[in-house]
Amino acid sequence: MTSKNKNFEDMMKELETIVNQLDNDSISLEESMDLYQKGMTLSKSCEKTLKDAEEKVAKLMENEAVSNDEPETE
Repeated sequence: MTSKNKNFEDMMKELETIVNQLDNDSISLEESMDLYQKGMTLSKSCEKTLKDAEEKVAKLMENEAVSNDEPETE
């Protein structure tokens, strides 16, 4: 499953797992590098997901403000 198909919560859990693995002194340098790269990719995906959500919320709030400014017709 690619990060594009995962939800935010799943990506965050995977990032937490990666951090825990990187904290383990018994993994090799190569494994550490692979985990780091995977973590950075997940981090960028999470950042994009959050940015998209913020934009949606801002747009919803803007639409709500516009709706509240319009006079009611009876």
